[in-house]
Amino acid sequence: MSSAVAVSANTLKLAIPIGAGVISLAYLCAKLFNNENARTEYENEKMIPKVSLREGDSTHDSEYNEDPDAFLLKCEQTYGPVFQIQYLNQTLSVVSGPTMAREIHMYEDLSFRDSVEHMTGYRAFIQSVIKSHKDVNTTIHYQLIRECVSTKLSSFTPEIIERMALTLEQQFGSSEGKEPKLVERPLVALQNVIAATIAQIFMGSEIAENAEVLQTFINCTHDFGLILSQTGKTRDTKKILRTKAQYGYLNAMHKHRQVLVEAAEPIVEQRRQQERLASEQGVEYDRPHDVLQTMLDNVEEYGFVDLEDICGHLILLILSSMHTTLEAGMNVLFYLAAFSDTIQPLYEEIESLFDEQAKGRGEQRQRHREKGTLSSFENTDLDPLLDRKISEFVIKKAVKLDSFLKEILRYRIARLGSSHLARNDVMLSTGHVIRKGENVIVNMRSVHQDKVHGVDLTEFRPWRFVGKNSGAAKASKDFMTFGLGKFTCPGRFLAVHDLKILAALVVTKYSNLVPQDEKKQLGMLASPLIYSSETGLYVTSRHNSHG
Repeated sequence: MSSAVAVSANTLKLAIPIGAGVISLAYLCAKLFNNENARTEYENEKMIPKVSLREGDSTHDSEYNEDPDAFLLKCEQTYGPVFQIQYLNQTLSVVSGPTMAREIHMYEDLSFRDSVEHMTGYRAFIQSVIKSHKDVNTTIHYQLIRECVSTKLSSFTPEIIERMALTLEQQFGSSEGKEPKLVERPLVALQNVIAATIAQIFMGSEIAENAEVLQTFINCTHDFGLILSQTGKTRDTKKILRTKAQYGYLNAMHKHRQVLVEAAEPIVEQRRQQERLASEQGVEYDRPHDVLQTMLDNVEEYGFVDLEDICGHLILLILSSMHTTLEAGMNVLFYLAAFSDTIQPLYEEIESLFDEQAKGRGEQRQRHREKGTLSSFENTDLDPLLDRKISEFVIKKAVKLDSFLKEILRYRIARLGSSHLARNDVMLSTGHVIRKGENVIVNMRSVHQDKVHGVDLTEFRPWRFVGKNSGAAKASKDFMTFGLGKFTCPGRFLAVHDLKILAALVVTKYSNLVPQDEKKQLGMLASPLIYSSETGLYVTSRHNSHG
């Protein structure tokens, strides 16, 4: 850990709040005097132990917020793997340990989506922009991410790197000489970098250059973030009703969808004309490489109604991609600043991989020369100018980079997360019963500080996962940043891929990052983003960056 940054583990963990979108409140759904909803007694059922309150406290809020790790550890040691707490004006059943955490994600009758809906009313927001697939249990967006992005990620890599490098230079710039440059609003700058990158993948290069489209990517994500931000507070019925009215009836999101439709219409028509022309000439149409084209090519298979519907579903993909990538991207920047002694090892790893890449490419060129198949490599895939550029090869082989990112995701995780609402009574393997209408939540401290991760579990150790063959995008019972089971985040591969490219570009472009206000730095290391804690960032260029 950099000695220049006085951030202790005990201080840092206090700044990590409940993660956006994963905390929900229990609600009562039983009807009085209705025998169908009478409590069912289970054989060998165990009562869930209730955590005692400190003298003078009426809830556990204060004790938890003072030191989440210490509070949860005490509860585990005193009450076992399942216990109940009074938090955020509700009763929460908490499960601990990787095995129990996994169990919660395997039950069909424990619903993460229902839990978030009850807390935020987000479904009105979602359904206001689409015409098809309004079933609350639809998996169309999981299917789209898997088929249109995850399985094609390698083919997107050159475009992602090019677009991200270009936008990073535009938004962050370069310092002059040895004097660092101040990026006053790194959050705004990174929003533009992420928006441009995702627009490139989802809608193609022409639309990715449309400033109005990029602003829509940012604005609709901000709107959605306002809804999710309710999850860190006590549930407010009035706010939820306003959300449902605003998005369910006033359709505020339609303006964002309309921006995408207006930008896409001429591009789609142009593509159709090009395809018709190719068909008339008897040549194969060179299909654009983006998600929009795949959706257009498979309208019947996916069941989309029209372009407006397609753009609505694109907005939902944008939300799921931008919000989490932006949040984690800010963590990448400020963890590099807080733990500045990680920058040079990451840079040296990438430089070493450039050497390896250049050697391999040189050998390929020599084989072509010997066979006489190519004499000039300019403007080809083997152009020597590309030998020391960030590539799929570099990103895949950068084990320190992967470890650094995974440790951020492990370390910054909310201590209570992945709340699930019971659609029916569920008996856990421990004999405890989660009743219909109740919420059960995972004690993430017990998962991400499990002994399987080694020692010094309350410390940030960037190389913790080097040599362990456990990539940052891999979901498991002891690493649940992206969930687990049926609804494990399908966009995690894209998110991790983009974050690794971002980190690689930053450490090869800048030799140092320093927060403008070190007092506010603590908030920037937390998840979710604490916007009131935003501070500027000084960057010092290497002046020999590789894009």
